[in-house]
Amino acid sequence: MSFSDLRFLFYFLPAFILLHTVAPAKLRNILLFFGSLGIYFWGAGWRAAAILFAAILLNYLFGLGLEAAWGRLRRLLYVFSLLVDLGILVYFKYSAALSGVFASGAALRSAALPLGVSFYMFQLAAYLIDVRHDIVSAEHSFVDFGAYVAAFPQLTMGPILRYGDLRGALKARRPSLSELEQGFQLFVVGLSFKVLLADQLAYLWSALERIGFDYISTPLAWLGAVGYSLQLYFDFFGYSLMAVGLGRMLALPIPRNFDEPYLSRSVSEFYRRWHITLGAWFRDYLYIPLGGSRHGTVRTIFALAAVWFLTGLWHGSTPNYFIWSAALFVCIALERLFLRRVFAKTRALPHIYLLFVIVQTWVVFRITDLADLAAYFRRLYPFFGNDAAINYGDFFKYFSSYWWLFVIGIVCCLPQPRRFYESHRGSPVIWLPLFVLFWLSIYFLATGSGSAFLYFRF
Repeated sequence: MSFSDLRFLFYFLPAFILLHTVAPAKLRNILLFFGSLGIYFWGAGWRAAAILFAAILLNYLFGLGLEAAWGRLRRLLYVFSLLVDLGILVYFKYSAALSGVFASGAALRSAALPLGVSFYMFQLAAYLIDVRHDIVSAEHSFVDFGAYVAAFPQLTMGPILRYGDLRGALKARRPSLSELEQGFQLFVVGLSFKVLLADQLAYLWSALERIGFDYISTPLAWLGAVGYSLQLYFDFFGYSLMAVGLGRMLALPIPRNFDEPYLSRSVSEFYRRWHITLGAWFRDYLYIPLGGSRHGTVRTIFALAAVWFLTGLWHGSTPNYFIWSAALFVCIALERLFLRRVFAKTRALPHIYLLFVIVQTWVVFRITDLADLAAYFRRLYPFFGNDAAINYGDFFKYFSSYWWLFVIGIVCCLPQPRRFYESHRGSPVIWLPLFVLFWLSIYFLATGSGSAFLYFRF
């Protein structure tokens, strides 16, 4: 179930927070584990919940086995357990695509994608890798392990948690009134970003789809690309803030997943600030083991290529994700080869370059059909089409309706609002506007203005 669902906001969340706060410490992880399974079952159905529970049980047993085994048996169990996790992810995420490849005779049976499987399988794989390399010891309590994996604030869309970062808090959680207040404030900020910014900007992209990409003007195509870039950011950033806020209310240290990415000076910096926990996962478990930047340029480029190929694969099996990840890999490789030296000599150019590139890559990320993608880029660059594609009428029609959302969105991408919030947190200057934003968000949700989180499809 979505964090922006009214049933979650007014039924599950208040009851769960109340029970969790008054429950004895030894019962909190039981409540967190089975309450999270319950909310996941409520939103995703029994089949997805059964898959999640089976994955938790398997990896709990794998962790205990890795701790007890030694020598060759430990290595074999380690490889087997990772292959099992990878097999689960591949089967549910790519069975439809693979059934098309192997369509002769014994086609693979397409399986519905369980909600959040990409996130929790990466989290489980990280746990096994850390146990294997003695970074953490295996968790002996099935309830505590289940609470770590299934904790509802982060289950369906991350952030991807490391067990070593959460273990201490899991064993001794003491929610306080100040944490409840701070957590709820963060939750309201995230809810406002999602409902009042991302969901309202979504209507612009929907309008472009209704018109048809072949029939929009070049100015409107660029307006739509910028609008989608802001929509995606505030949709995912909003969820991540809500996850951090819920974690604080439960005394769980859920890390932030965004760090003002649109202020970056390069694509590589952008992806250190965007979806931070996924980038850290690929860095620690793939890029560094492949050699990272320690063994010369050729080895570094190879490691980067592997990371970005798998990043595209993680997001989906349609060709647009591989085009998206390949474009980002090329940009990052060029930055390492020579662009960093060029950008070091100027202040404005790197920011212009970053925004120009990222806005276009998000278009590739969004449009899965290659014919539609080609049509959109013919609008962005009309000299590749058959006409000039200039129609200021459609641009001003939509710009006049959405300009204020663009202004608010751009301002909220800057560091000043965050600094103001942090310096006045807890004062009426903050909680009075948040009170208004909360009920305004509820009004929009009650009138049907909300939409599903974009990253639910991963």
